[in-house]
Amino acid sequence: MSKRVTDYDTYNYDYSQYWKNREYENNAEHIVLKSFLKNQQGNWFIDIGGSYGRLTDTYANKFKNCVIIDYSLKTLKRNYPTVKSLSPNITLIAANAYKIPFRDNTFDGGLMVRVLHHIKRQKEYFSELSRVLKDDSIYIQEFANKIHLKARIRAILKMDRTLFNREPYQQPTINLEGAKHSGVSFLNYHPQYIINIIEKCGFDIEERQGCSYLRIPILKKILGTKIITGMEKILQKLFSNSNLPPSIFLKTELEKERKDSKEYNSLEEILLCPNCKGEMSFGENIAICNNCHKEYIKDGNIWDFRVD
Repeated sequence: MSKRVTDYDTYNYDYSQYWKNREYENNAEHIVLKSFLKNQQGNWFIDIGGSYGRLTDTYANKFKNCVIIDYSLKTLKRNYPTVKSLSPNITLIAANAYKIPFRDNTFDGGLMVRVLHHIKRQKEYFSELSRVLKDDSIYIQEFANKIHLKARIRAILKMDRTLFNREPYQQPTINLEGAKHSGVSFLNYHPQYIINIIEKCGFDIEERQGCSYLRIPILKKILGTKIITGMEKILQKLFSNSNLPPSIFLKTELEKERKDSKEYNSLEEILLCPNCKGEMSFGENIAICNNCHKEYIKDGNIWDFRVD
């Protein structure tokens, strides 16, 4: 696979292990998503980089058909039984976020959480995303905030004036979510950098919410998860539009010129060749593009549509 895509399969990393001691952060993100998705419903929903299905409880009961795509085939295969037992309406597909294997104007909603730090070509991603989303669809984007409060304090102490430039900041790649090897993209963003890109791609920002205000190990240890989660709820209400926390969520609505769309009822109806966007012919465990003749295999219960 392409080295331009962060591939956790090469590290044999189980992302679910990362969250075992991060109950507070998980709770904080669920608070935001449940608020953003409170009154939403629709047919198709896509969770990009959804891994082992950590966030499925925020959307699976609101949309008829849900899809998780992730570049880690190993993660999808490992967690398939658990995800399907909890949410039978979810399909898991191995795919590249830059080359999403679905038709134009398919999805009524989508999200990406804790993945954008791996996306080096942000404009290319948002352009591809807007292709598969319908007009007026809801999309939620989370990103790591480079100008959060602790970063500002460090910059002042070091007299570092570069913090507030709008270019993405590459974090040192030592044990970041299992990425122990050099060369892994792990980007923090200036909020305005992401806002500018996402708006140019046709997304209107409806709401903004900071998250994980109290991501401080000593506080979590002293106060405990229940208390610190309660404090998080208050801080989210008080400082929703601030740049203080390390994580920021944007709730957006896509506005696009091409508004025509159809309602699809099955996975085979919406899948296209990610290599050339050609129509597919399906066998029991194989799919072949009618245009470029590229073959895709169903590995266990997971379609592998990863392309460079």
